[in-house]
Amino acid sequence: MWKKIAGILAVVAVGFLIVRAVRQYRQDNVFDTAPAGGGEGTPPAKRSISPELLEILADPADKGPVKLISDNGGKEWLLNPRNGFRYPVEDGIPIMLIEEGEKHRDESLIEK
Repeated sequence: MWKKIAGILAVVAVGFLIVRAVRQYRQDNVFDTAPAGGGEGTPPAKRSISPELLEILADPADKGPVKLISDNGGKEWLLNPRNGFRYPVEDGIPIMLIEEGEKHRDESLIEK
């Protein structure tokens, strides 16, 4: 008699675990995103920095505000207009390293 009850409880427990695993899998899939490219021959979707993030970003060298600019090729940069440092933005993510700013410095962009 106890063996039957234990067997039934084991089957119920396994069923419960399967149901929970399926529910968790469905929840996790809600946040899956499509690949960056829209398919074969389609360029990746362009991401930009949100205005809220741009408002709080500061140049790591002088701690001053930066501006979002684009070059002729459509590449986005964060510019420090006080020293001409440009920081690249890759897939909406700013690369704010002093070495990157120095490497991409453009003195013609300095505002006086």
